[in-house]
Amino acid sequence: MIVDVSSKADVYRYAEAVAEAQIRDRENCRAAAVVASGSAYRYIPLLHPVPISASAECDGNAVRLRAETVWKTGVEMDALFGALVGAMASGALSIKRLSVAVKVKGEGVVKGLGAPGVLRKVARPDLGYIVKAEGFIRLRSIDVVKSGVVEKGDPLCAARIAAALNSKRLCELLPVECAKLEYANAEARAEDDGVRVSTTVKARDISPSLEALFAAGVALLT
Repeated sequence: MIVDVSSKADVYRYAEAVAEAQIRDRENCRAAAVVASGSAYRYIPLLHPVPISASAECDGNAVRLRAETVWKTGVEMDALFGALVGAMASGALSIKRLSVAVKVKGEGVVKGLGAPGVLRKVARPDLGYIVKAEGFIRLRSIDVVKSGVVEKGDPLCAARIAAALNSKRLCELLPVECAKLEYANAEARAEDDGVRVSTTVKARDISPSLEALFAAGVALLT
């Protein structure tokens, strides 16, 4: 479920997220990151819709997404999602690290961080018709995850469902051809200090490389 935040006050919130990856297309990276940050709630099941102002910087080794709002919830997850998608849109085959670098809650006014730019067709890495992706997220609350007593519901189950759903939705977010999937599966398991996710995606016409990576990324953020 989506937690009730109606009793919370609107407060200025700011976050910076960084995705460490090899950036090949900076223009696509910036445009995709900004657009995605404002749409994160559509892809991460338990996220609240938040009016966001965002900007992104993309260099050879990283994407830095800045997001701000005056709202009842923070924008860290939205910033992480934007950085993830920006790296993918740039042509990155893997993401070494995805993290929140800055988090602010308090007094402030949304100044507006910029326009998204123009998003061109995204290059699709050809890794064959069966592609596997894997990722790991370190969690301070891993004991809560292991206990299964979470207000929003079972996070591991939610992660698997999010992966399966989003393996089919990438072409709604990025200008890529929709892969005709024949199979998609995700595993999510709790480890000592976090959760590991693996996805397997099979398509009949084009390599589902982006779909596998996107599904794994969304599952980890979920």
